Amino acid sequence: MLVPLDAAADALLRSAVEAARQHERVAKLNERGAHFTEMQEAGELGALCLKHLGERLSLYEVSASGGRGAHDEAFWHCANSLWHAAREYSRRHSDSNASSIQLAKHSPDKLGALTLEYELEASALLALKNAISSYKKLRPDAA
Repeated sequence: MLVPLDAAADALLRSAVEAARQHERVAKLNERGAHFTEMQEAGELGALCLKHLGERLSLYEVSASGGRGAHDEAFWHCANSLWHAAREYSRRHSDSNASSIQLAKHSPDKLGALTLEYELEASALLALKNAISSYKKLRPDAA
């Protein structure tokens, strides 16, 4: 289904905001030593938000495949930056989760690789937050 580019980009924004928020929520719960069941439930919610982010990424890709249409260059650049940052965050999050599962027994070398995955994910999250901020400045009513 073809959705107008601005509607797809706005939906991507809202999904990215929620995915980033849930990521931060899980991190805060972990810092506070939340009970296992609360962490598990928060993780499930975060996973659902990432699934939705993936769906919004796909929707934006389809909508953007026809070009920017009547939208100006600033919107096109900002929306594509948001798409790129969201795609990278989604990929990095999946990579770090896969690494965590595979490295059930953490040798020092494997812990170094896992640390790198988490640092790359943190960098991708920061880039996503910056893209969210830029998009909100351009389209403040989108959120």
